[in-house]
Amino acid sequence: MLFDRWYRSLIARWPLRTNKQPSICNAWRRQGAFLQHVIDGIEDPILVIDLEQQVQTMNRAARELVAKPKTPKTLACYQLLYGYDQPCDANHMPCPYQQVLTTEQSCKVLHKLTAPDGSEHTYEIAASPLRNDANQIIGVIETRRDITTHLSLAEELRASELNILRLSQYDLLTSLPNRLLFADRISQAIECAREQEAMVAVLIVDIDDFKYINDSFDHNDGDQIIKDAAKRLQDYLEAQETVARLGGDEFGIISAPFHEIEQAALIARRILHRFETPFELHEHRIVLGASVGISLYPMHGTGTDDLLRNADAALYQAKNQGGKNYQYYTEDLTTKSIDRVLLESNLHRALEQGEFVLHYQPQLDLLSNALSGLEALVRWQHPQMGMISPLRFIPLAEESGMITELGAWVLREACRQMQTWRSNEQFPPTATMSVNVSARQFDRTNLTDTVQQILTDTGLPAELLELEITESTVMRSPEGSVQILHQLRELGIRISIDDFGTGYSSLSHLKRLPLTKLKIDRSFVSDIPADVNDVAITRAIIALARNLSLEVLAEGVETLEQKNFLLREGCHTVQGFLFAKPMPAAECEQYIRGLNSPAA
Repeated sequence: MLFDRWYRSLIARWPLRTNKQPSICNAWRRQGAFLQHVIDGIEDPILVIDLEQQVQTMNRAARELVAKPKTPKTLACYQLLYGYDQPCDANHMPCPYQQVLTTEQSCKVLHKLTAPDGSEHTYEIAASPLRNDANQIIGVIETRRDITTHLSLAEELRASELNILRLSQYDLLTSLPNRLLFADRISQAIECAREQEAMVAVLIVDIDDFKYINDSFDHNDGDQIIKDAAKRLQDYLEAQETVARLGGDEFGIISAPFHEIEQAALIARRILHRFETPFELHEHRIVLGASVGISLYPMHGTGTDDLLRNADAALYQAKNQGGKNYQYYTEDLTTKSIDRVLLESNLHRALEQGEFVLHYQPQLDLLSNALSGLEALVRWQHPQMGMISPLRFIPLAEESGMITELGAWVLREACRQMQTWRSNEQFPPTATMSVNVSARQFDRTNLTDTVQQILTDTGLPAELLELEITESTVMRSPEGSVQILHQLRELGIRISIDDFGTGYSSLSHLKRLPLTKLKIDRSFVSDIPADVNDVAITRAIIALARNLSLEVLAEGVETLEQKNFLLREGCHTVQGFLFAKPMPAAECEQYIRGLNSPAA
């Protein structure tokens, strides 16, 4: 062994002057053999290199890397491993040996090797100085770790992350940005227009008479028309204009910043002109046409939601006028705006007057048909206007800041009700109560203290409370979100990402979050299994949850086809109108009793 040769060279220089030399030599030999066996048992290649760059010893793993047998006089590390006639740095490879001797510090470099079987391997080489008792460097110790598999896994993770990102932000049929990414692009366009003191137009395009295609042909033909329409828009728009598929036969366009208001009309006329050309389908020439709605920044809105909503209203007006035309949004004092003023004025006293109530929507396990949990949903029981949908008052509560106070009331009432049900042994002991947390609540530094106090006051065990936080809320400040979520998890509370797939999270952030569940947004569930895009996204989310050891729940399940698809794909927890709508506490109790009855 090379170790023996090094050992003999040491013995030759060892100044022994004693009649016990043979026994000492034997002990040294046994010790040397023992150390050789030790390093041979290490899986990573290890080499010891002297100051003349000769390999003095190495383990079994290193010997398997030897390029070809060498005579003892030519056992330089670069010759032994690579078959080079010159050191590594002369062959355009970083030399860890030279770096250690130059800096007298440890270092790490990457080397690529071709194994005897011809396979390519990447090694991380860690080199450290070998010092004697006088702290003098007498050589270099190199360890090599094969990181080929790690690099391959990292590449697969990056590819998977890019795939998830594409599924969540791009339309699979047309490869155009989807509604989510389109909204983000509007925000960017607004910022750019603001800096240039310019205008920007948001246009929504809808294909006229598209229902005729679906009624007369099959869905594959409809998909072909959508792809052809997408290509027409892409080919005819300018480089700085953005086009997206918003869903169905609806497209969105964002102009480049401009200063002449007529520019938006020019874009709309170009679009209408492109749709005058018939579509080719099964040797048929089909004329469809298009309608266009336009909203302008800053005249018709200064935010993404306003511009989208107003462009959609203008599109509706264009459709009402027979299609094949474009319309600008016009700001009139409508019933809707009056209704908003009335709601906002009443909202501030509603909580004080006890007008808010909770409805509960069951979450079911498809395998056992048992209750797995409930989601608490707030409703406004107005004394004159009746039951008001949260879609109308929640945005107002967010804007006014009242959502924090309202959210705390919802959390306390939901925990109180759940503990009452548990005390009466009316519900399964493991059933959870899910409560939505708004972005404004999540941003408050005392959220953890508030939750802990409510749990203490109501007596509900922490593990039976699940807080639902939207993906976009978490991703606004990933670092801060991680800290808050860890604090909540330390209390024992379960954490669910609501509306998953509608935000912009990446795997690198997602894997750091202490989550327990992903909720598939209803927008993806609504068109499965018919819509290929939604099927792909839903499958990806289920697979992601499985790989991250998270629970997964699909919301908005309304048909047996959706239920059966989710069951086949491995998503066993669901909620939706197919099973139960959100209902008051008394009605919910009756539903659960029926669910648990033998007849059920």
